[in-house]
Amino acid sequence: MELQPEGMQQSSAQYPAQPSSSPAPDASTPQPISYPPAASASAHHIPVMQGLRQLGHSVPKWKAPSRHSVTFYFAVALLLALGIAGLIFMLPFLAEHGIGITVGLTMLALLPVVVIISFITWIDNWEREPVSLYIVAFVWGAGVSTIFSLISNQVFGVAAASMLSESGASVASTVVGAPLIEEAFKGIGILVILLFFSKNFNGPVDGIVYGMLIGLGFAFTENILYFSMYYEDLAYVFRARAILNPFVHPLATSMTGFFIGLSVQQRSRTSLFYLAPTGYVIAVGLHALHNLSAVLEMSDFTRLLYQIPVYLVTIGIIIGARVAERRDVMGALREYGKAGWITQNELSMIESIPNRRQAILWARNTVAQAGGDAEDGEDSMRRFQDELVQLGYARSRNLQRGVVNLPEIRQEEAERLALIGQLRKVFTGKYARGLA
Repeated sequence: MELQPEGMQQSSAQYPAQPSSSPAPDASTPQPISYPPAASASAHHIPVMQGLRQLGHSVPKWKAPSRHSVTFYFAVALLLALGIAGLIFMLPFLAEHGIGITVGLTMLALLPVVVIISFITWIDNWEREPVSLYIVAFVWGAGVSTIFSLISNQVFGVAAASMLSESGASVASTVVGAPLIEEAFKGIGILVILLFFSKNFNGPVDGIVYGMLIGLGFAFTENILYFSMYYEDLAYVFRARAILNPFVHPLATSMTGFFIGLSVQQRSRTSLFYLAPTGYVIAVGLHALHNLSAVLEMSDFTRLLYQIPVYLVTIGIIIGARVAERRDVMGALREYGKAGWITQNELSMIESIPNRRQAILWARNTVAQAGGDAEDGEDSMRRFQDELVQLGYARSRNLQRGVVNLPEIRQEEAERLALIGQLRKVFTGKYARGLA
């Protein structure tokens, strides 16, 4: 069913309504935009802003609306401070061989980070999370999770030693204690991100991304610690941890994130209380399985035999989540297209990363030809693309949770639609020509 123009009865309250202050789709509604445009402006028309520039006046710089609230930046600063504090507390353990060697070990620990970050950005490329939250997640894993895990593992080890033989306590600490403790503190980081940045936590893909980043941060600090502890066998430890098994922590914690992300899409908020533990148990199991292989001193080939199925299943989950993400967002955006808010060309543009890049180039050229700043065209188009994706995410999630018609949800929807309209005026050159 489609939304009827203003003044006619709507067939369903669930479909996106035009705000009462906006006209229904008619001749004044922005026409479909091609990337690049099919026709250029007539030769005799001189844009207003271009005329001002010819007279010696500068074109006003477009100022983008703030993406985030003050609360967002405060939360980022707070969590970064916690993570940095954790790293400071870890320094005595990390710098056993002096600052110079520690810097070198840090560079070695960064090598797998670069590779895995590339993989994470591929997972997240259709709807990229803010860079600030990438840093928050990584620093939580590197600082907060590691320091609490280090302390808790030591407590667990003392308790195990009081009840078991020396060898039994070592096995229990490695196979049972470490997975339970470390996955708990990494998982808490995902919940903290959900609590403080719920608008940037849209579903399973986001959960996977945050989980992998936290796990990667944890592995980074742990690698420095192990490189320092076993400095005499550095080549062997580097091969074992950074080359053969770099994905253990990121993949394990990604499962906690995946299930927490599933809870975001559920109608019942209480789903978090059983989905998060489900993900945690799977993460602990994967982590314990890896540690058990080390205790049993499995050969590289034997370990690879069970790692490959784990990696294949994980990649299958990631691809399935990405496909579902795109399907849900595009399905929601097509509703807005039927209502006249989004053109067909804009829908085609947002669905493909190459099309988005082409649209950005088109926007730069369009604004420049209108007498404005090409960077305004690029910035407004990038923001337009982000807002479209978030619009689709919000509607899909709100429909799944059955809250799409709540007044605050409708108000947020109307504000985002108004912003999208303003951004369109910028990258189509209307702002530069003084028509906005």
